[in-house]
Amino acid sequence: MKKVAILTQPLGKNYGGIIQNFALQKVLKNEGYLPVTVRRDNYEKFSLRLFLSSVKNKTYNQLLGKKRKEFKRRELDLIYSKMEDFIQKNINITERIFNTDGLSNHFHSQNYSAVIVGSDQTWRPKYSPNILNYYLDFIKSNNLITKISYASSFGTDEWEYNDREKNECTELIKLFDAVSVREDSGMDLCLKHFGMKAQLVLDPTLLLERSEYLDVFKSLIEKRAGLFTYVLDKSSIKNDFIEQVSQKLGLSIFSNQPKKSINDVSNFHSLDDYIFPSVEDWLSSFHNAEFVITDSFHGTVFSIIFNKPFISIVNSERGASRFLSLLKLFSLEDRLVSSIDLFDFEKLNDPIDYEVINKKLEDLRNNSKQFLKLALTK
Repeated sequence: MKKVAILTQPLGKNYGGIIQNFALQKVLKNEGYLPVTVRRDNYEKFSLRLFLSSVKNKTYNQLLGKKRKEFKRRELDLIYSKMEDFIQKNINITERIFNTDGLSNHFHSQNYSAVIVGSDQTWRPKYSPNILNYYLDFIKSNNLITKISYASSFGTDEWEYNDREKNECTELIKLFDAVSVREDSGMDLCLKHFGMKAQLVLDPTLLLERSEYLDVFKSLIEKRAGLFTYVLDKSSIKNDFIEQVSQKLGLSIFSNQPKKSINDVSNFHSLDDYIFPSVEDWLSSFHNAEFVITDSFHGTVFSIIFNKPFISIVNSERGASRFLSLLKLFSLEDRLVSSIDLFDFEKLNDPIDYEVINKKLEDLRNNSKQFLKLALTK
């Protein structure tokens, strides 16, 4: 059984990031490979942020009479513990690796036949621990390992690389045996800035059948129904919009997120308020929902997978092109809300023809799997 390494964004703090990696591993296992996710992490950067936050708390905030909660490492581990439980139970993963030398040493000690970069925003510099790692700089002289990008994403249609990053990544991507991206804007960026033609493929989450996700949470007892909201960047405007939709549809609102954001620590009372529910609970919420409102890419994905009526609020700061590219595949652009103030509430009653969409998804799924199969045999 050939070992295939997967290099993705740091796992553990994002439902979508975890479940896309779970899906890609499952697809590879079904094809007879042994997938291993290489746990490239950004601990050093994260530790620096904690230190700077501590300094700010003891100086600037105190001068203003404010006091913010500083989470210790063990508290953060508890906050993300249910996510980590899912990773340990369902994903074959390495020890944490924090730098380029660690990656180089790991690959030297392993017998990988291929490495896949993707999915998620692996090619977005400000989200990656080291963008050159995601172009496989640490094995650039190794011609024995097949180098593939699967559904890599720049996250945006804007070019965010500096000149040095562009020049180095241009040379590194030439060493790849197969290149694919998740958005049509990614195809444009690859061609314009790298001179590289990339193939458009589905996010790994869309490669699995709905039944394969049902198996993940089939043991859950709690059943909820109504208007499910999965909102990453909350605001009073979005809250008001959700309330209006709830009233229009006559549905109660439920969510599956921590009660408080980890950044909202001005009035800290209990650590329990910050703990993320399990991945299984998150998935089941889409299945149980009667309607979904989300500003998340993967929230949109799972609304489609579970054939739910939904509204996606465009998240420009996180990258709007991801939403547009996904929804265009299924002619669902009208489900995207770019301006809440201009939303026509009559659209809530517009049906989605999931019979047509499911057929389209099946064709796209087959094409994406075929790309992966051929890339792994090069």
